[in-house]
Amino acid sequence: MVNCPKCGNNVKTPVKTWLIPSREPSKEGEKPGQVGIYECPNCRARFRSAVETETGLGETANIKNVVERVKGNKGELMQTLTNLRERINTLETERGSLIVEIENLRKVAASRVDALESEVGMLRSEVKSLRDLLGYSEEE
Repeated sequence: MVNCPKCGNNVKTPVKTWLIPSREPSKEGEKPGQVGIYECPNCRARFRSAVETETGLGETANIKNVVERVKGNKGELMQTLTNLRERINTLETERGSLIVEIENLRKVAASRVDALESEVGMLRSEVKSLRDLLGYSEEE
């Protein structure tokens, strides 16, 4: 068992372990050292520490720990999936309303263009009639 450096809680099994490489040849019957990454179930802090070698029991506890972590991850992933689906629905609704707004703005812009074109046409005809009335020629 290893104590968490943050909260002091006892952590039984490491999340991951590996052997410590040695430069010297190993002696007969000597087991290589192991280091593990532990995750505190209380504060979720991760830290490294030497692994105490236990046979059989450690492997079973490690599998139980992995199963518990997978269950926890599954719950978190399901919550994330639910949140993402809600956000997708919200964004699709917003997208639909924006498309409707864009179409309305296009209609308003088209009506303004038509109004301006008719106004420019009327102003041109008015300029022409004023030139005719005042006797201006096109060359001037």
